[in-house]
Amino acid sequence: MDHKDPKTTIGYYKVTLKRKRAAVEVVRKHALNRGGRPAPMPSNAAYERSSVAAPFGGCVEPSNVKAGGKACPLRFRCAGCDFYRPDPSYLPVVEDHIRTMKAERETAQALDAAEWVIRNMNEEIDAYRRVAANMKRKIEDLTAEERTEIEEASKILRKTRSSNGRTLLPLTALQQPGGAQ
Repeated sequence: MDHKDPKTTIGYYKVTLKRKRAAVEVVRKHALNRGGRPAPMPSNAAYERSSVAAPFGGCVEPSNVKAGGKACPLRFRCAGCDFYRPDPSYLPVVEDHIRTMKAERETAQALDAAEWVIRNMNEEIDAYRRVAANMKRKIEDLTAEERTEIEEASKILRKTRSSNGRTLLPLTALQQPGGAQ
């Protein structure tokens, strides 16, 4: 397309439904629960019907699925929830979240935040570290061919999620003084 920057060309790249389904077929078998135990979805249809993309992995909590991922009862503290189903396609965002949380913890410490705030941050960082370590361990146990297949499928799913036109963030609506939001 003769663009100077390859990122411009990538903007025109669309993942076909066929490629997305093939990618789901690969990664759905490698989903874990928060404890690192295998929690594969029984089929592509179940993966798409019974789960929803959350910021750091899939979610199978029924009310959140019904609300399209906008009704998390734990305010997106996925690593502490039994309905959390990360798969390898989420590993980069989990690792980014760990880095962000570590930076936020440093800020909280510099602000002399209450001890319980720092403890909570440490526990959440540790929980996501376990999630990432479990995924990496499971991937390392696979053959080189299987690892390549998962990485290619993960790229397709990450592209699909990023092109949906929305960024999923753990945001909380706050009530402004005087009732305005």
